[in-house]
Amino acid sequence: MKIFVQAKDMRVTQAIRLFVTDKVRRNIGKLGLRVNAVKVYLENVARKKNDPQSSQVKVKIEIPGKDIVTKNRSHDLYQATTGAIKSGARQLRKLKEKRKNKTRN
Repeated sequence: MKIFVQAKDMRVTQAIRLFVTDKVRRNIGKLGLRVNAVKVYLENVARKKNDPQSSQVKVKIEIPGKDIVTKNRSHDLYQATTGAIKSGARQLRKLKEKRKNKTRN
């Protein structure tokens, strides 16, 4: 599984890269599905008075068949990353269960 981390209008530090790869390996790597690549796009959104959400993370999980894309926004980049990766892992788990039940029937 290849993990790509890209950012728009910000610099990807070593700490962010290690955090993202650790979260991906813990949440997505342990499911046992064949994942070709995981692409994580980080972005800081302009903060407005009425919108406290300032960081947006988009995770694209490339698997055979349809790809899974999740987005999450939060005031903290690390919280947004955690939420997006957990959402992607949840969708992968649902897909795995769906495929498993389909082959049994």
